Amino acid sequence: MADPELSEGSGATVLRERERFAQILVLFGRHGLKGLAARLGLGAARDESLDNPRPEAVVALLRDIGPVAVKFGQILAMRSDLLEPEWVDALSKLQDRVPPNDFEVVRPLIEEAIGGPIENCFSRFDEEAFAAASIGQVHAATLLDGREVIVKVRRPGIERIVDADLRILRRLARIAERRIPEIARLKPDELLRHFAESLAREMDLGAEARASDAIGAFLKDLGVRTARFDWELSGRRVNIQERFHGVPATDLEAARHRGLDLTALAGTYAQAVLRMIVINGYFHADPHPGNVFFLEDGTLGFIDFGAVGTLLPRRRQELVRLGLAIASGDAGGVVDILMLWAGDPDVDRIRLEEALAELIDRFSNVLLEKIDLGDIFQRVFALLREFHLALPPDLALVLRTLLTAEGFVRRIDPSFDITRELAPLARELMRERTSPARLRGEASKLLTALGRAALSTPSLVGQIEKVARTGAITFSMAPRDLERLRAGLDASRANPQLYPAVLAICSAIVFASEPLLSALLALLSGLLAVADWLRRR
Repeated sequence: MADPELSEGSGATVLRERERFAQILVLFGRHGLKGLAARLGLGAARDESLDNPRPEAVVALLRDIGPVAVKFGQILAMRSDLLEPEWVDALSKLQDRVPPNDFEVVRPLIEEAIGGPIENCFSRFDEEAFAAASIGQVHAATLLDGREVIVKVRRPGIERIVDADLRILRRLARIAERRIPEIARLKPDELLRHFAESLAREMDLGAEARASDAIGAFLKDLGVRTARFDWELSGRRVNIQERFHGVPATDLEAARHRGLDLTALAGTYAQAVLRMIVINGYFHADPHPGNVFFLEDGTLGFIDFGAVGTLLPRRRQELVRLGLAIASGDAGGVVDILMLWAGDPDVDRIRLEEALAELIDRFSNVLLEKIDLGDIFQRVFALLREFHLALPPDLALVLRTLLTAEGFVRRIDPSFDITRELAPLARELMRERTSPARLRGEASKLLTALGRAALSTPSLVGQIEKVARTGAITFSMAPRDLERLRAGLDASRANPQLYPAVLAICSAIVFASEPLLSALLALLSGLLAVADWLRRR
């Protein structure tokens, strides 16, 4: 019996969706996935012998369903924290390549965008597209002033197709989450929300132009260029951008033949990617070789800003905390960050800490130039899968971008060490974290918190009076939190007498530059010392 959720809606929409579901059901059968279809409520009774679909069959199914399914598969290919390597490998083979529309189909869109016949703006226009994907296609052209450009135009009707297939995909995901525990762990709602947002940005060709300009302004100081756009002629459905001349980074042999310094270019590329993420917080999220040019003047150029990512300051600080915990061998601190990112699920924390401590120890004595970033990520991803911890989509995008960058620079120069490029950035972030301005900000937050506490003094006094009168304190704690507390007490080897001393030392260190913060630290040190004295009595 079909899932009742498939019957939502009314009128012609329901009829179209039923027809589409019928088409999809046929595709499930064509690729030997009737068992999966039955588990989703799309077909006959389950045949448990067919419950383990092959990754290759699912990839073929996504390819046949259409562009939205293909793009969703590409998003899933980034999630090594959720999917086993064989699934990631299979999904990574999905290519968003389709035949271009005939020029007469897209001509009206271009002429509407430029406000008149093509001849009014272009002295030459190649009617045959030299690249095409599910969202749009690209033509070479020359403006009347002689500038060579590329014209990207969105496919007619693609917005309607994307909206319809996204709606169906969401319904399938909700059904799968309810019926299949393995799918529920993947948090399909969150995945689809992130997917829909990235797809909406890709559909807006004006957003690509804005991203190219904004990120290009940051990269300019690094000697890296992005294409300039003609804003008078660009919009949501058409954009017109500068055409780069040089060697595509996919053709390393041609670059060597021209005598380009590939090692230097690899360093520039690595710094560009890392600084976009860590310093700028707004970055090109798909910097694969096809989107990189070695320009004729020996500099580097980035194209195609349809996929971009954002790393908010809050997330950047979490990454700094993670780095500090790893550097100090604090497996508990690493677990705290991972649990924060995963939404604090119920996991065996002690076993997770032990596994992370072993992983940290494995790399702690390895020379920087010997560290393989890909190897580290793969081991971390394996742990995340084992303990059913999922990364937030923005961080998954960051890690995918870093792995893309490392793979590219190692192709250019197998001895290149991207972790060495990352070290100065880590020091820069640490300096920022301990700067006087940052400490003043933290002190301001602390004073605000103390102010709130002062305003609560009457109620606090009332509570203290109640405790003194009854001799009892009432509190509640969830069983899971009680277990964590017990485990933390069992595992802790810290000496409480050290805390006041550590705070006193910190107070002395910052006294010259931050006397207010120094005083607060000294006060806290004294309070802890008194509390420890009372405890030992």
